[in-house]
Amino acid sequence: MGFSNKLFVCAFGAMSLLAGCGSSGSNDDKPSSPAADTPDTPSFNVSGCHELNDADAQAQLESAKASIVDILQDLGEGDFHNAQVISAQTKSTFKAVLDKYPTSCEAQLGYALGIVTDLVNNKEIKGFIDTVSNKNDLVDMNVKDYNRLLITADGKLLTSVAQTAMAEAIPSLDSAIIYMRNIVNNKDFTCKYTYKDRTFELDRGEFAPALAGLFVAKAALTLGASMNIDFSENGNYDWMNDLEEYSEYETSKVTMRQVESLLSKKSSFTTIYDNWKPSYKNIPNLLDSAISYVELGLQYGIDESKLGTTTQMNDPYIVGDGEMSDVSVKDFQKAIDSLEYYRQGLRTGVEVTLPQGSKVTINIAKFFEITDGFQEYLPYHHVNDPSVWFKPDQGYGWANVLTYKSYAEHELGVAIKSELSKTMALKDFYAWVSTRYSWYDEDIPAVPEVCMDIEDANDYYYNCYATTISNCTVSFAISERSYRSNDLEFVPSPVKLSSDVCKVENGVSKFATAYQYQSENYFYFTDASGKKTISLQGLDNGYLEGNVIKDYTARELSKLIYFPDFTFGGVFPGMTAEKFWNVIITETEEDDDDYDEDVWEFVD
Repeated sequence: MGFSNKLFVCAFGAMSLLAGCGSSGSNDDKPSSPAADTPDTPSFNVSGCHELNDADAQAQLESAKASIVDILQDLGEGDFHNAQVISAQTKSTFKAVLDKYPTSCEAQLGYALGIVTDLVNNKEIKGFIDTVSNKNDLVDMNVKDYNRLLITADGKLLTSVAQTAMAEAIPSLDSAIIYMRNIVNNKDFTCKYTYKDRTFELDRGEFAPALAGLFVAKAALTLGASMNIDFSENGNYDWMNDLEEYSEYETSKVTMRQVESLLSKKSSFTTIYDNWKPSYKNIPNLLDSAISYVELGLQYGIDESKLGTTTQMNDPYIVGDGEMSDVSVKDFQKAIDSLEYYRQGLRTGVEVTLPQGSKVTINIAKFFEITDGFQEYLPYHHVNDPSVWFKPDQGYGWANVLTYKSYAEHELGVAIKSELSKTMALKDFYAWVSTRYSWYDEDIPAVPEVCMDIEDANDYYYNCYATTISNCTVSFAISERSYRSNDLEFVPSPVKLSSDVCKVENGVSKFATAYQYQSENYFYFTDASGKKTISLQGLDNGYLEGNVIKDYTARELSKLIYFPDFTFGGVFPGMTAEKFWNVIITETEEDDDDYDEDVWEFVD
C-alpha cells in the first residue's frame, strides 16, 4: 500500500476506532429539472474536550464503541446495509451522550462516524453512482434500460432524486465537520484501541487528515447537487430511440435534436442551479481547507518525530529517519510542499509542465466560476441535417473503380434495403462493396461486388452479386464466383446513383471515394463569423499533396478550428490562440513524425 493510501486509511480510522479515548483538556488552536433545495448549515458550536465523570454515560459509550469494529468490517466487505443497521444503533447512543455532554470528544468522534456511515450507505446516492459508473452495463443499455434505471418507480428522474439526497446529506456532513474540527483543535485528545493484541493510538496526526476527507466529501456532494446533469427530454429518455435504432439506411428517421439541444449555448445542461451558485463557487475554499488540515496532520507528525520514537510507539506509523521509522520526515515535508503547489492552483494558478515540455498555467478556482454551462467554450461548429450525413463533402476524390471507400456504397444499401423491405420483414441489414480479384490470373481486372448481410424473423442470409456499371447505373447479377445463400432467390434491381456520389466523364463512371475513411458528415467547424473551415469528413480523411495522402497537422488545424475563449473562462489564464496551438503542436510533434503516408491510387 502506498504512503498516500496508508495516510488516507489511517485518517478515516481515526474517526472510527474509539476504545480508550482520552484528553488532558487543552485547546490551543437554466434548468429542465428542478434544483434541490440548498441546505441550511448547522449553527451549533462545540469547544473543548472533557472526559466523562458519569459512569452510566461512560458505560453507554463503551457499549457503542464495541460495535465500531463490526461496522468497519461490514464496510470493508461491502455489506453497507448491515453497517448502517449497526451504525443507527450506535449513532443514537453517541447522540444521547452528546446531548447531555456536548464536550465529550469520544461521543463526537463516534457520532461523526455514524454520519459518514449513513452517507456511504445512502441508497439514492449509491444507486446513482453505481448506475453511471457501471460502464459495461451502460454500453449494452437500450432505451428501456435507461428509462428503467434513470427514472424511479414513481416517475422521478434518478438524477434529481440523487441530487436531492446529496443536498440533504450536506447538513449532517457539516455536523461531522464541526465535531471533527473541535477534536483536531484539541491537540492532546487521543484515541487508543486494541487490534490483534496490539494497542494503537490515534492523535491529531490522523484526525486532521480525516477532517480533510470530510471537506473533500462536502465538495463532492456540493458539486453533484449543484450542476444540472439532466439529459432527458420531457422527463424521459425516449429520444434515445433514435440512437438505439440508428440505421444509416433510414436517415430521415434519425434525429439529433436532443444532442444538438444539449450542445446548444441555450441549453441548461451542465449549468449550475441559481440557488446553488454560491455553494458551487465555494468549492475551492472547501478544497483549500482540506489541504490545510492534511498539512496540519503532516506537520504534527514532523514535530512529533523530533521527540524520537517514544511518543510514537503506539502510532499507526512512525515518522522519522531511523530504522524503526515507517515514513521519513523528508517524505512528509515533500508532501506538504506538493500540497502548497496545489493550493496555489486553487487560488491564483499554477504552472504545469506537459510531457513534451510545454508549460501551461491552470487556475482551478476559475473553473468553479463557470456557472452557465460549458457549451460556450466549445469550438465554433455547425451540426448538419441528417439528410447530408452520408454525402461526400471533403477529403475525397473521384475514382473509376467502385470500392468500399466509395460513398455510393451507402446509396446502394438504401435502395436495396428499400426493395427487400417490400417482401421481407427485416430485422437487420447491412450492405457493402467488395472488390473481387482473380487469384489465378493477375491480368483479369478487379470486379466490384455488392454483398449483404440479411436477417429476418426466420433466417440469416449472406449474398454477394457481381456488378456492371453504365452511366452511373449499377446492375446486379448472380455470378458463379459470387458467394450467396442459395435459399434466398433475390437479385436487386438496377440502382441509379445520384450526382453526389457518381459522375460520368468521357463515358466512364467515376465515384466519389474517400481518401481514407468513408466518414459520416455529421458536422463541420467554422470561424467566429460562421464561415465553414473544415468538416468532420475532411478532418478524418486529410488532403492530397500530389498523390500522397496527408493528415492535418496541429499547425494546419490552428487555421481551421477556432475557440470562442482560449482561456476557458480564465481556467488557463493568459492563454491565447497562438499559445494554445503552440502547446498542441509541441505536444503532438512525435505523433506527426510517426505518421505513415498512404498514396491515392486513382486519377481524378
